[in-house]
Amino acid sequence: MSLIVGRIDRKGVEDFQYTLETALKTTKFWKEKFSKIDPDGITPEALAGMTDSVKITPHDLYKTDEIWPDYIKKAQVFHTVMRTSGTTGRPKRIPYTRDDRFRTARQVEPWIREYMDKGDRIASFFPPLPSSSGMFAFGSFEALNAKSAYYQVPIQYLLDKEMLLKELQDIKPTALFCLTATAYNLGLILPESIKKDIQTIVVGGETLTPELAKATLELFENAVIIDNFGSTEDAITGYRVITKKKSTKFNFEESIVVLKDNGDGYDEYKRIYITKIMREGELTGLPLFNYDIGDLARVENGEVRNIIRIKDVVTLAGAKLHIDQVMEIVYNYPNLHDFVIIYHPLSPENPKPKAILRVGYSGEKPAGLEDEIRELIYEANNPVRYEVEESKQAELIIEAMPVEKIRADLPKRLGKTKRIYIVGKDL
Repeated sequence: MSLIVGRIDRKGVEDFQYTLETALKTTKFWKEKFSKIDPDGITPEALAGMTDSVKITPHDLYKTDEIWPDYIKKAQVFHTVMRTSGTTGRPKRIPYTRDDRFRTARQVEPWIREYMDKGDRIASFFPPLPSSSGMFAFGSFEALNAKSAYYQVPIQYLLDKEMLLKELQDIKPTALFCLTATAYNLGLILPESIKKDIQTIVVGGETLTPELAKATLELFENAVIIDNFGSTEDAITGYRVITKKKSTKFNFEESIVVLKDNGDGYDEYKRIYITKIMREGELTGLPLFNYDIGDLARVENGEVRNIIRIKDVVTLAGAKLHIDQVMEIVYNYPNLHDFVIIYHPLSPENPKPKAILRVGYSGEKPAGLEDEIRELIYEANNPVRYEVEESKQAELIIEAMPVEKIRADLPKRLGKTKRIYIVGKDL
């Protein structure tokens, strides 16, 4: 089953046609992908049916001679080049034009105008160039000429509480920009005198579960959360707003997003394919059609309610352990405060993939905690139960320990998220 969301109104379809025509004229990769297809009259619905043949993957992004348009390769328009986080093995370089900056501004304009256009002071922990997150945040606010002040906080201050507090006391922020986990951790260490003034928390980069959102909002009692789904390749593809009482669906302002069954038995999780839409006359640094980013959308009643970053999934034989499910269990359980997963992927030296889930508790250890956590995981994820308990093709080990010990003696190789640590070679 396919679901198409985003800019699929009449004007969006017209802009889609312009975007496609421009890519076919200027970009070798897309000329080849569409070589056997008549591009005239292609609709978003037709493109959605071509995800097997007409698409681009993260590994394709290294082929800059093919995927960069002629006007980028010849430097006919000004562009900056950003680096991705390197989840495919090494960083990729993504051109970003002036038109891309205005497009990013349109992607975030609805929530900026509603929540951050009234003299706000933003403390941003997003790093500047070559990081894309800082570029998107600063660039979009500047392009919109939002009535806000943007303060760049050195990210090293997160490791020095004294310097952090001094900086924030000087800034007197009304908004925070940071990674999802950083927002929660700031809530634990900042004094009430700073937290009470925070009205908006803009997060992204990691999966945000309802439980973690609730815990964060309890720490910042006057705030709302803007949860962004972004990537270096497409900027801020979508966003949702979370308050203490409700969470909106994800909105996709300047992209067409195709959602398809992932073929793994998890019907509520849909694979995401992104098409970047430009307005007539605009030139993007990187044309994208059916970008198979690898992330998953959690769909309920035809609406995208959450985005699961693929870096937040470990594979156990034929099953997938989604980090959002583990988060829901941990943050719902009394006195559990943190967790990490030590992952032994399938390899010649390790014929049975294994996940060791360490959960950290405070106070006295509850009796039978490990067994109860295991049962909660099985209840939420039957394929994991099957692969571990019946087919015996994978292992799941639960280790409960005081919260201050769960990050002791971890493997040196950090996975694609700060909660997953990989042992050996990941095939």
